[in-house]
Amino acid sequence: MKKSPVFTAFLLVLGCMCCSIATNWIMIPNGLAAPGITGISMTVEHFTGINYALIYYAITILILVVTYLTLGKRDASNIIILSLLYPMVLWVLSFIDVQIIFEEKLIALGAFGVLYGVGIGIPYRIGFSYGGDDTVAKILKKTILRATEFKKIYYFEEALILLFMTLAFSLDQLAYAFAGQLIYVNSMNYVVFNLGPKLYDVQMIGKDMEKIEDFVINTIHKSVTIYHDAVGGYSGEPKIQMSCVCNSREYVRLREFIRNGSFDCFIKVIPLVHVFGQNKDFHRLDDENIE
Repeated sequence: MKKSPVFTAFLLVLGCMCCSIATNWIMIPNGLAAPGITGISMTVEHFTGINYALIYYAITILILVVTYLTLGKRDASNIIILSLLYPMVLWVLSFIDVQIIFEEKLIALGAFGVLYGVGIGIPYRIGFSYGGDDTVAKILKKTILRATEFKKIYYFEEALILLFMTLAFSLDQLAYAFAGQLIYVNSMNYVVFNLGPKLYDVQMIGKDMEKIEDFVINTIHKSVTIYHDAVGGYSGEPKIQMSCVCNSREYVRLREFIRNGSFDCFIKVIPLVHVFGQNKDFHRLDDENIE
């Protein structure tokens, strides 16, 4: 079942709030800096005096237009909402005078990195993107750096941004910015790939498997792959092998159904790291992971 539009909107606003609070209330009051589009915007603000959130707005709109022209309507549609929503939230919160100041900069850095990474990961997990430097890396890969690995383009891009930021920030601030990026990227990847439901490959081998097949498809609403040519190595008898990917709650229901029905079958359960597909619990194959 797909998430309702109201819940999706809530998650998008929550992600924007996390990133904005991390930036306005933790990063800036503690004298830290961030790479990426935020770092570019704050560097430009240093020389122009224009609020960095407005500069961020202009840059993301430019990225949105270029994305539409180079990557197409689908990629542009994934970033258009956050390209408009996040800079607005960032700008509004910049006028709310809240300062979360830590005695130790490393603690401030950790708090910023975790909160910022969560804020990026929440929308990314449900198929949306902020249209930041990761999108620029996608554009570069499709247009002029096709033979280069995506993550290499991304890290090179970040190195150029840090070099540009030397015009406005000290080397200490840039070092903290680099460390903060490592924290928030890992935090983001945890939200995207580990925080969701644990998935299992459930493999079942037996003879009369029609009821189990019906339960998987029509009750827990998962697809199932069926192999009719399996042979029991011990008995030499023909068997039917079925395999399905389900989350932990669905696996428990399937196990209880098999137990209560006294089905004579062999079951093997394998925990999975990543699964790509169309189901709501799976990731999309075209997602670019930067871990």
